[in-house]
Amino acid sequence: MIFALGAFDGFHLGHQRLLETAKERSAKSGTGWGVITFEGHPQLLFNKDSFKLLFTPEERDILIKYLDIPAVDKIPFNITLADMLPADFLDYIAKRVKIEGLVIGENFRFGRARIGTPELLAGLCSERGWSLDVIGSYRLNGGVVSSTSVRDAVMRGRVESACEMLGYPFIIQSKVIKGDGRGRVLGFPTANLSVRPNKIYPARGSYAGISHINGKWYPIALNIGYNPTFERARGLHCEAHIVGFEGDLYEKTITLHIISRNREEIKFTGAEALVLQLKKDIRHAKSRAADYMQSCSHVLDKFAELEL
Repeated sequence: MIFALGAFDGFHLGHQRLLETAKERSAKSGTGWGVITFEGHPQLLFNKDSFKLLFTPEERDILIKYLDIPAVDKIPFNITLADMLPADFLDYIAKRVKIEGLVIGENFRFGRARIGTPELLAGLCSERGWSLDVIGSYRLNGGVVSSTSVRDAVMRGRVESACEMLGYPFIIQSKVIKGDGRGRVLGFPTANLSVRPNKIYPARGSYAGISHINGKWYPIALNIGYNPTFERARGLHCEAHIVGFEGDLYEKTITLHIISRNREEIKFTGAEALVLQLKKDIRHAKSRAADYMQSCSHVLDKFAELEL
């Protein structure tokens, strides 16, 4: 089989070029294709306190299905694996799956102290009779698309830019948990989502999104922050007002597709000022969701097929 090899913290447009190349080469050679990646991002091992994932393992599984990747081998990443010499690493993965060729990005490094370069890999693949395709960086709007650039865009609240680099909306999948009920009292009930400690969230503020619930797409007015109007919360809150939805989502897992930032987090003078702003936020969410559903229906149709 032909395998795209990498950490793949999300599958941005650059990663998707690797997938396309693997698929094309497999068609020419008459074999299958897939992805070899890691269970546990390498940076979580070396920078556990500071590194956060673009997508949780569950969210990445959604994207694997969305991108129609037919086979995925997830290798547990640990100190033993990190300390392997490049040749030993290739022998290790060859015992796990049948490899006829690899596809990597030009910046891919592997093995002890990251000494495995594309040049070294080319020689090792040749010795094993494997093909190797090294794909150049994908450029968009004058910049290189990478997991780092996507991560930076999300952290700055530039979710539109992140979505452009990903080729699909930035997603947050989480369980609905019990909140303080303040949104319902104000007339805008929200689904309070549990916050994953090792995942990146957009900068504090108000966002427009969309969610597929019970077979239907709903606009989402999402707020991420610390609820400064009433009292500063001890932890980050992620609260979604699902426009037009009636029902109980408590303890259910939902997926939000974040498509636009509306504003920064604001501390209001009181409930009345907050309500006025929430009405504006909802109008913004409905407008952006309608635009997205019209212009990117092909993306939503694929996600809807997954019954998220």
